Amino acid sequence: MIVNYVRNPTRQSPVNLAVARVVLAGYLVWKTLPYDWLLFVAAPFAGFETYRFAIPSTVPELLVVEKWLLVGLLCLFAVGYRVRVTALAAALIVGHFAIVRFTLNTSGGATALFFSSWYLLFFALYAGDETDGLSLDAVRRTGERSIDELRGVLKTDAPRSYAMAPLRWSLLAFAIVYFGAGVAKLYIGGPAWMRPENLSRTLVLFNEAYGHPLGVGAALVDYPLVVSALAVGTVVLEVGLLVAVVVGLPLWPVVVGLLGMHTGVVVLMGMLFFDVVPMFAMFVAWDRLYARVVSDDQLDLVYDEFCHFCSRSLYPFKLLDVNGTVRFYSQSDLPAVYRDRDGRDGVDFDRAMYAFRDGVAYEGYDAFRQLLRQFTVFAPLVWAMGLAPVRAVGEPIYRRVADNRGRYFTCRFDFDEPVPEPTPAGEQD
Repeated sequence: MIVNYVRNPTRQSPVNLAVARVVLAGYLVWKTLPYDWLLFVAAPFAGFETYRFAIPSTVPELLVVEKWLLVGLLCLFAVGYRVRVTALAAALIVGHFAIVRFTLNTSGGATALFFSSWYLLFFALYAGDETDGLSLDAVRRTGERSIDELRGVLKTDAPRSYAMAPLRWSLLAFAIVYFGAGVAKLYIGGPAWMRPENLSRTLVLFNEAYGHPLGVGAALVDYPLVVSALAVGTVVLEVGLLVAVVVGLPLWPVVVGLLGMHTGVVVLMGMLFFDVVPMFAMFVAWDRLYARVVSDDQLDLVYDEFCHFCSRSLYPFKLLDVNGTVRFYSQSDLPAVYRDRDGRDGVDFDRAMYAFRDGVAYEGYDAFRQLLRQFTVFAPLVWAMGLAPVRAVGEPIYRRVADNRGRYFTCRFDFDEPVPEPTPAGEQD
């Protein structure tokens, strides 16, 4: 499912923004890393001489420095660290690379870099919006929140709303690009562009002159109605994406049609434009797919509500718990069945965090492992934590952190002490 963020600019989970960051960053690393940018400087020709000035001929090594700087910025952007700075800096470098490549090669692969630069700019522009909760920036900002605010987030089950502004404007820009491609065909060739003989000439050119090995396109020219239908369908799909986005129609039929169109271009002419795949992937409803793979088992977690470090550590897991399968308790409100365990069977809530699954208590390191187990995306980490060598290192680290957190935060709790009311959900942000 493709989300129409123009008509529905909010979601109940920040998962989609987080996945979009990773997809965009991963695509750009894959896109720019293999380039030998020094070859662009050495090229004796330019396909688009107007932008030749963008190639640093006097200091060609600058392009290599930019490439590795871009990789570093994209890695930071992917995890959501200083997004305003990293996304803006990455956008400038990607834009520069787009101009350099476009100077020598005006193919779609070059223009895709321009699109990506816009997307990065949208992420930078709206980086101040705190709705991107699954980012290092959001985790850093929890240090500015009081324990009452964090407690309100952990213990409130009320629906939350996350603005998807970067994806909203990126989708609109992407749709406008497709719209421009469709309109340009009609502007340049008029209705004649959709006549079978026009596309037939292109098919023959790519299959006979360029030697496309399949030869399917050349055989297709014997069926003019099919060729004409393909031409009309191309224009309708390219123009239709923006119409569907603005009007609010379901996007998946148009997207499936466009992906089919690009697949047809590969089969009939041998032209592969893979860049559209990660671009469309940015707008997939990842939160719905994610909700289907999250465990349905109920997990009760008991933590120290007066430990700022504990609350901050659990904050991202609350946002990941899209199905509400994890209940966060503190010493002040834990059910009697768990409170009666305190001081018996080795359970000591002042000593460590506890997780309860199907009546079984898990302490400390194992409690954290059970929390990760609740989310399928952490399955490899959960498996690794169960290995004896990893456990031998992990348990002492957890124990040391738990025993020393009191040096920096108030971690002890008195059951007779009144507990402040949690901050209402509407006031958390």
